Order: sequence, then C-alpha cells, then structure tokens
Amino acid sequence: MNRTFRRGVSVAIVSGGALLMGAISHGARERGTIHGFTSGRTAEEEILEQKFRSIPDPGHVEADLRHLTSEPHLAGTEGSKRVAEWLQAQYQSYGFDAQIVSYSVWLAQPKQVKLELVAPQKQSLATQEEPIPEDKDTYDKRAVIGFNAYVPSADVTAPVVYVNYGTVEDYRILQSLGVSVEGKIVLARYGRCYRGIKTKLAEEHKAVGVIIYSDPSDDGYDAGDMFPRGPWRPMSGIQRGSVEYTQIYPGDPLTPGVAATPDAKRITPAEAPNLSRIPTLPINPQDGAAILSKLDGAHVPRNWQGGLPFTYHVGGGTAVAHMTIAMDYQQRPIYDVIAKLHGTSDDEWVVLGNHHDAWVFGAVDPSSGTATMLETARALGDLVRSGWKPKRTIVMCEWDAEEEGLIGSTEWVEQNRDELQAKAVAYINTDVGVAGPNLSASAVPSLKEFVRDATRDVPNPQSGSSVYETWRAHEAHATVEELGSARPTGQSDSSGETPISALGAGSDFCPFLDFAGIPSADVGFVGDYGVYHSLYDDFYWMKKFGDPEFKYHAALAKVLGTMTLRLDEADVLPFDYGAYAGEISRAVQEVQKRATEQGINAAEVKPLVEAAGQLSESAAKLSHALQSGGGLSIDPAAQTKMNRDLATIDQALLDPDGLHGRTWYKHTIYAPGSYAGYSAEVLPGPSEALDRKDAVAFEAESKSLTAALHRASAKLDEITKLSGK
Repeated sequence: MNRTFRRGVSVAIVSGGALLMGAISHGARERGTIHGFTSGRTAEEEILEQKFRSIPDPGHVEADLRHLTSEPHLAGTEGSKRVAEWLQAQYQSYGFDAQIVSYSVWLAQPKQVKLELVAPQKQSLATQEEPIPEDKDTYDKRAVIGFNAYVPSADVTAPVVYVNYGTVEDYRILQSLGVSVEGKIVLARYGRCYRGIKTKLAEEHKAVGVIIYSDPSDDGYDAGDMFPRGPWRPMSGIQRGSVEYTQIYPGDPLTPGVAATPDAKRITPAEAPNLSRIPTLPINPQDGAAILSKLDGAHVPRNWQGGLPFTYHVGGGTAVAHMTIAMDYQQRPIYDVIAKLHGTSDDEWVVLGNHHDAWVFGAVDPSSGTATMLETARALGDLVRSGWKPKRTIVMCEWDAEEEGLIGSTEWVEQNRDELQAKAVAYINTDVGVAGPNLSASAVPSLKEFVRDATRDVPNPQSGSSVYETWRAHEAHATVEELGSARPTGQSDSSGETPISALGAGSDFCPFLDFAGIPSADVGFVGDYGVYHSLYDDFYWMKKFGDPEFKYHAALAKVLGTMTLRLDEADVLPFDYGAYAGEISRAVQEVQKRATEQGINAAEVKPLVEAAGQLSESAAKLSHALQSGGGLSIDPAAQTKMNRDLATIDQALLDPDGLHGRTWYKHTIYAPGSYAGYSAEVLPGPSEALDRKDAVAFEAESKSLTAALHRASAKLDEITKLSGK
C-alpha cells in the first residue's frame, strides 16, 4: 500500500552551537550534515567515522568466527562457558572493562528422543543429521541431538493429524473439514509462526503431542540446491529450537519479572504459564516424508501441499506414532559478558547486544553477529588508543541462552532495569549478523531514519554504491521467501525509502523495548540460509555460501560502529518522534475502523483518537521549536536533561500493569503477537481485544493506551519548554 511519511523530529541544538537539521526528510540527508550534530561538529564526526570505517578487517573477522565455531556451545554447557571466557578476554584486550555475569536458570538437556511409526507398519524415525565428508565439523560427536527446548518428558502414542503450519487459521480450516486433533499427535511444518505458537495452539486444541518437520518447499530443495552443493536444508537437516511460550514472557520460566540470581524467589515448573504441558519433537524432511506418506483422510487444501513428491492428506486415522522424550531439567549456570568502554559521562549508555550461545556451531546464528560485534569493539578500541574518548559509555553485551528463550538478556534487563532506564539512550541488536548480502532492519519508528542514515555512509562490499542503495534496490522487490529469513519484509512505500519493520520478538531487543522501554533497533545481512538451527550452520557453510570473503561481516561492523558513534557523540540524540506519532496515528485509525465494524460505541474510542492527535501535535510543536532556533542558549545541564527526556519517550509508553493476560509485556505500542510470535502486534492491547471480540478488555486496554499517549505527549511538551520556545 502507499504511505505518506510525516516529517519528524531530528533534534538538533546544543548550547552555543548552530541549529542542526530539524525535521527529518525521508530521503537522503543534506550533504555535509549528520542528524544530531551542529554544523560546527559535523566535519569532526565525519573524520572520526571515516577513521573507524577504515579499521574493520575481513581477515580478522574470519579468524574470530573460526574460533567461535570450533566446538558446539549450547547454553548450560562447558562449551558455552568457554566461549564466554574467551569473549571476556577479547574485549579486555581491546580496552573494555569486561565482566562475566552469571545466572542460575531452569534448563534441560535431552537424555532420550525416540519416534516411531507403529501403524500402518513399524518404522523407526527421529533420525539424526548425516555427516558431510567435505565438512569435518559435521562429524563432531559433541553436537546435541535434535530436540526442542522446554518440552516435558513424555511417552505418548496416538494417530497423527497434519495441521499445515499449525496457525490459528489452519485450525479454523481443520474445523471446517470436521477434523479434530483432540487426543492426537499433530504434525506441523516449520514456518509462518514461532514454533512455540504451534505447540501452544496444539495444546489449546487438546492434542497430546507435536511433531514439527522442515518441508522442502520452505527451506529445502524447492528453494535451490541443498547443502553441501547449495545453501539450503538437506533432507537430514533438523531445525532445533525452543518452544517456551515467550509470547507470555521470555527468560527463565521460574523467575518471571525478576533476575534469576541464586537467591531469587522461584515458582515451580508446574506454575510456570510459559511452559508447555505436551511434548514437541523436531524432525528432518525425510522423516516428515515417512509420516506424511502414510496419512489417510481427505486431501489437504491446495495451499497446504508442501514440496514432497506425493499428495498430502490430513490423516487422523490409520497412521499412528509413538513419541518418547526424556529431558534432564536442572538449575544450570549461564554466562553473559558485559563489556564497557567508559566515556566522559557514565550517566549515559549506548548499548549493543548479540548472543553467543548456539544450538550447535552457530556460524550464522549467532556467531556471525558475535564476530562482527568483536570487530566493532576492536575498531573502537583502536580509536581510543589513538586518543579518542567516548562522550557516552559504550556497553557491548554478549548474551547466553538466547536460543532457549532470550534468557541471558532478559535476566540482565530484569536485574538492571532501573539503571538502564536512567542511563541507556538506545539498544542496538544483531543476531543473525550475516547470512548473505542483503541488509534487513527493524526498529522503533524514532530510530528508522537514523538506521537508514548510517547505512548511507557505509560502502557496499560488492558495488560502488552504499549499503543503503543496494538495500533499497533489493527490498523494493523482495519477499520473505527471497530473503531466506524469518525477518518480515517492510511494506511498500511510495516515497522510495527502504521500509523498516516493527520489532516483534525472537531476539534480545525484546526485554529492552517491551519490558524496560529502551528505544531499540536490530540490523543484519540476510540471504539464502537454509541451515538455520541445524548441525550444518557451521564455518564450512559460511565460507562456502554465506560470506566467503567475510566482506559483509566487515560491512556490518562498519554499520554498527557508525550507529554507535553517532549515538555516542551526538550533541542532541537524533530521535524522530514525528515519525513515531505518525505511525501511532495510523494504527489508531485502524483500531477505530475495526471497533466501528464490531459495533463498539464511537464515544469509547474517541479519547484514544484524541490522544493520538495530541501526540502528533506535541511532536510537531517540538519540531517547530527546534527548527526556529529554540534551545540555542540553553546551558549544559538543560541539554543533558533534553537528551535524557528524548531517550525516555518509550518508557512513557509503558503500562506498569502490562498487557491483558501477559503482564510481563509493558509496551503499549509494540509486542509480539500472542499467536504470531516473531512478528509485531501494533497497539497490542486493543488490537488483540478486537481479535477476541472482547469489548470489556478493549475498553480497559484503550484506556491504558490513551494514558500512555498522554504521558508521551507531556514528555515531548517538557522538551519543547526546555528549548525556550
């Protein structure tokens, strides 16, 4: 659809300085300007950035990735601890004050995983991944077998029903076909929603177990050549992954809302609402074919047909499976690495993060991001050794146990929320750092143009243009399938600017934004990546398919470093709250339309519509005040307060009581969808109340959202007063 972007606030004033760019125009910025810097300091910043961008080296990143992928390092194992200790030493060698912060969390490792067809004939399944002769790492006996985290031990036998992707809509279709999954084992294919949603929906529909397989139409031979000939999932490849119900709350299941320190008060596993009560097991495409080919019943709807070479049937009759899962649950230690490059002011933090744990080797997910973070830190350390000192403190974080449910980041944010809310100006995340040549980004609206600007000044490794220009050209025609990633594509935009999607879930920005209200962004390069969460996501795959010359790793380090330096050195932080208000207004209009269609009284929606209008007015007033020279004579203390206030607008948008039914999520504008998982739900409170057709909840959630919008408007008005206009 076409969208008209509103001009937003690029705050631009310092004491005694010249007026910076005020409103952000959604296009290339004016030559010789950088949002957030006075004209007198732009040249200084450009020199610093150019010096930084000359440092990242592909060879150095390659060596780091080789080390990071030298052994499996599942969270809760000695391999993960060794990675954390090595990362601590690396950051210290670059001049950072690096510490390991440990938490005690409820984690399981598999003792036994068995699957067999018992009818119409017996066949042993749950076959493991086959080693590849040319890839020696695939012979490593330390690789964990295919399993899903946070499943119960179980022994169940039942007929199998195929449920397509296992989404809400898929169950509606099954119901229309007269098919029930009660007492059955459901077979779902990976894709379309988070695997924990598949398990949650199966549990709600009274299934007794879940099998998830990878279909060749999604990330296998339908997309292209399979590994080792190509980058796509081979027939023996298994996608591991957690089924923790992170849409209810992420992190350690036994310590919701508080850090998992040794003395923390814990609930029991039986009391944890984000844990499944039925078993789930991931299998490879060849085992999926073995089950699907035996199913009877009706032919599936045409869009349920996958890429295997036979007609799919719904099942529920003669094909019977037996699942046996034994899990070893214990309190296990995890290890976050927190590295600080202290600035002139320790009262303001620029925070970056990536996780270091992996299902097996994790060359793409997450070690490409880990190696890139290290190279960013090395370049920043070189700047310090050459005489530069950061204005703000730069905090680089390497999280553990992200794969099990964003655990390391969630526990740290829960423990340090007050300090983060007082000091953090933004959080920049990378996870799947490099899986190919195509940039992808998500961000809160106030940081979207900031992300675009940073990529305009980084050269693309394979062309004479910038990362931004190649990103824009690719995104203009890309689909989710072409991106080869779970990241959603942006919407079309008549202005020609690259769309940046909203932040949902699935990575470590979640606790920063949704729980603490820290403005966040997520960036990485994506591509044809079919070995996600498998044994084959290793150094060989990266060297052969992902980034053979490691040029995109170096390019991502340059993007991360440019963003870091601009947030660190900015005279006034470059947030765009006009764009934020514009996106909120459009979302409120959609809620208003849906409420009218459901017969909800217009008077109930009117306060929300008025609050969104007030937010737009407050953002516009601030933009006008800054563009007309307001704040030129404010003193340093007032400038510091202006920056602090600019960084707390997302905090104003938090509801202390949280969302209906999942109170850990505090942000009133964005949250992962309750039945989508990774993708974002905009205005989640009223939007999901409308989904449920719950008028009472809609009224309560609308009041909460209205109050949050008024708080944000008041904060913007305070900043306008600080400017003297």
